[in-house]
Amino acid sequence: MNSRKLLLGIPTLLAGILLVSCQDENPPIEITERRDLTSYDTEGNLKVAMPSEWRRVPSTRFRDYNCRFNEDGEVYISIASGGIKENAERWLKQFGSSDAVVVEELAGIESMGATGRLIEAQGTFQGMRGITIEDAALLGMMVESAGNLITVKMVAKADEVAAQRENFMAFCRSIEWRK
Repeated sequence: MNSRKLLLGIPTLLAGILLVSCQDENPPIEITERRDLTSYDTEGNLKVAMPSEWRRVPSTRFRDYNCRFNEDGEVYISIASGGIKENAERWLKQFGSSDAVVVEELAGIESMGATGRLIEAQGTFQGMRGITIEDAALLGMMVESAGNLITVKMVAKADEVAAQRENFMAFCRSIEWRK
């Protein structure tokens, strides 16, 4: 008799479980306010031709255009403060160099209607967020345009940076202000 009651109770139990599992766990959200768009929501002030091997990732506070390639390679554009000399020396310090930079001695590249300057380094990279990359390389470009300093920085393993050099140069040449 007890087993009969148990068998009759199983369908009721299963029906209860099914009904509970069909509940919507994510009720509708009511929007009660709006906010203005920020630079994180938009494409920013610059447009570029990104190489097909690179992938775009979301912009961050200091990175107006942010890309990745291979496993850990990164390329990003920033609109920086200060001059080429100070920023180049800061970048080189991330590779352990304390050498003074002479801007006129840096190789040039045409970008944004002006002559940008290339910055290169190899060795151990010590990033600002505690990131360390052994056998790394930096390929960077800085150009002054419309009263701003535009910086483009690529950091990855040295062989990956070397393999992406032509893509980087084409990327830098393609940068324009949005109209």
